[in-house]
Amino acid sequence: MTAKPLPPEPNPAPLAVAARPRGSRRRVAAVAVLVVLAVGGVWWWRARDPAPDPPLLAGITDPEVAAAVTEARAKVLDRPRSGLAWGEYGTVLLANLFDREATECFVEAERLDPADPRWPYARGQIALKRDPPRAIDLLARAAEAAGDRPEYRAAFALTLAEALLERGEVDRAAALFEQELDSPAADRAAFGLGQVALARGDDAGAARRFEAVRTNPACRKQAAAQLAALGRARGDATAARQYEAEANALEADPPWPDPYLDRVVTLQVGRRGLERRVALLEREGRYDAAAQAYLAQARFQRTSQALTGAGVNLARLGEFDRAASLLREAVQIDPADSNAHYTLALVLFTRAERLWAAEPASAEAAALFRQVVAKARRATELKPDHALAYMFWGLALKNLGEPAAAIPPLRTGLGIRPEQFDLHLGLGQCLAATGDPAGAEASLKTAQQLKSDDPRPARELARLRGR
Repeated sequence: MTAKPLPPEPNPAPLAVAARPRGSRRRVAAVAVLVVLAVGGVWWWRARDPAPDPPLLAGITDPEVAAAVTEARAKVLDRPRSGLAWGEYGTVLLANLFDREATECFVEAERLDPADPRWPYARGQIALKRDPPRAIDLLARAAEAAGDRPEYRAAFALTLAEALLERGEVDRAAALFEQELDSPAADRAAFGLGQVALARGDDAGAARRFEAVRTNPACRKQAAAQLAALGRARGDATAARQYEAEANALEADPPWPDPYLDRVVTLQVGRRGLERRVALLEREGRYDAAAQAYLAQARFQRTSQALTGAGVNLARLGEFDRAASLLREAVQIDPADSNAHYTLALVLFTRAERLWAAEPASAEAAALFRQVVAKARRATELKPDHALAYMFWGLALKNLGEPAAAIPPLRTGLGIRPEQFDLHLGLGQCLAATGDPAGAEASLKTAQQLKSDDPRPARELARLRGR
């Protein structure tokens, strides 16, 4: 009897599946559905709201600027959903004065990362120049978002306070200033409260606030000027003159420390970056390095600005001939550059005075003073409010023995800058030389009040009274 074949072994896989509990099968199915939904949702969101193309700037002639912009834009293309990448690109654009394109980037950065206070703040800074009413809302949003970011909180809140004060919202501004009196930015807050006190008519309170911050490098010139005005308002002419002299002797106050804007400055490249680097060198008295920086720029692009910057720094080093040569070239390159004409007049005047001191009858000095008159006059034609150009025009004529001709430009300069010591001194000397002792005494006394430690006004007054 032939044996029947055995039936085949059953496939264990179907049995295994069949053996799973119903709940397990449901969980697997649910996970699969969730995965499909998640993938589909991401696809749908991206298809519905695609990332915009980052602004593309064409025609940038400065290679440093072009390279910085291209690099920052490439990072956005690599990470189009990164608020940080968009914000950084906007910051590079802002640093190099592409405000409109920067605003586009900051709008997208804030949409992708609404918790970062820097992006509405940057938009607010642009709006302060272009759309002041809009700036308040943007700065307020930034200040609120910076509430838990201590590195930004004080600067952002105080910028908002200053903008509010500028628009006449004194009470809102005062509240913000008060909140920062115990912060590292206390002096900025105190200066703001001094301005609040002025707006409220509290002159005594304003004076106390300004006096308290008078030595802070970021507001000392403004504080001294405000104290001078307050002294004059209360009839204290002596205090007013002292504060005016203090303010006149100081350079313009630098901006208040600001963690975001300070970084913006470091991203300036090309001409703006050069100006920033050179300003630091000049403040440190490193005139040779400053001159070399300008000369390097001139080798790349020979502009009147680069040549003027090199010229003035070489003159500070006593290299007058080389400085004058560069400045003459600057005037030729751009005959409409008032600063180039003025700087050439300044350098020629300085050189002529040194020659005159060594040899009072120097024909070379006289010829240089004649050139000063021509260049300074041209600077005033191009820029009618250039008080110092009027000053060198008048002082050159005075040194040439033409005091009557010197009086009109000196008076014009004083009409623009009545606090300028050298204009008062020069006018007093010319009035004395032309037979107007009363006018001379008035001008010389004003000069003496403006700079009490300078012996020249007293010397001229003694000479006038001895006649």
